[in-house]
Amino acid sequence: MYLISSTKMRKARRDAEQARPYFALMRREIRRMFAVGPDMIRSRYYDVAVDESAKGGRNGILVITADKGLAGVYNQNVIKETLTLIDRSDESTLYIIGDYGWRFFRSHGSNVDENFEHSMLQPSLSMARDITNELLSRFDRGDFDRLYVCYTEYQGGMSTGEATHDRLIPFDRDDFVPEGDEKDKDASTVFEFEPDVETVLERSIQSYLVGYIYSSLVNSYSSEQNARMMAMDAANDNASELLASLELEYNHIRQNAITQEITEISSGARSLKKKKKG
Repeated sequence: MYLISSTKMRKARRDAEQARPYFALMRREIRRMFAVGPDMIRSRYYDVAVDESAKGGRNGILVITADKGLAGVYNQNVIKETLTLIDRSDESTLYIIGDYGWRFFRSHGSNVDENFEHSMLQPSLSMARDITNELLSRFDRGDFDRLYVCYTEYQGGMSTGEATHDRLIPFDRDDFVPEGDEKDKDASTVFEFEPDVETVLERSIQSYLVGYIYSSLVNSYSSEQNARMMAMDAANDNASELLASLELEYNHIRQNAITQEITEISSGARSLKKKKKG
């Protein structure tokens, strides 16, 4: 399991590195759109009036867990982060990826969307697109006011990663508004949008959300495999210690048994000797 997890983790990180340039460029283009005239742009995907610190509202929470355990505290950390989000809202609907989280929240009576079924067997861009389309359709029909993603940020090395959450919709427009020299440069550039800037922005935001969810999937998957590697490494060490302890105990028992047999033989020999003399 250690070797399998290490191979899966390396592949996931390689896929993420290959996809990162495209989504970085997509984010840059969105910033350029806002630089032209951020106050004139209207989109259903952002709302400047959203108060992140306010408690209440209807939340949709995309929860990314593993399909199985044997990964240390990886799943428990994501679950704790999700429960914190649930406490901050009047109503929360969970869209769960991974059988472990599905079983936990179902057994604890949480509001789980049972029509949303995805496995963490192997994250991919097509999987991220399907998830994005499903969640956007639910947002459009008014199932929730805000959409969060709760996942594990891969930190590299021998770390199990950090469970965190981000708001996907409505997104914070300030994250895309350039500052300083970059703002002046983009604002001075002439753009033509067909059919209009709102339509182009909306399409771009959808692609950006695909990239964000894909990044969350890959980070979680890498953290899961890393956590499983650590868990299996610890299991190997524990098994070695246990075997050494059992081997020592076995040798003690064996030596005691041999000593007992020698003592009984010696005692029997002395008894026979005494009887012969008598």
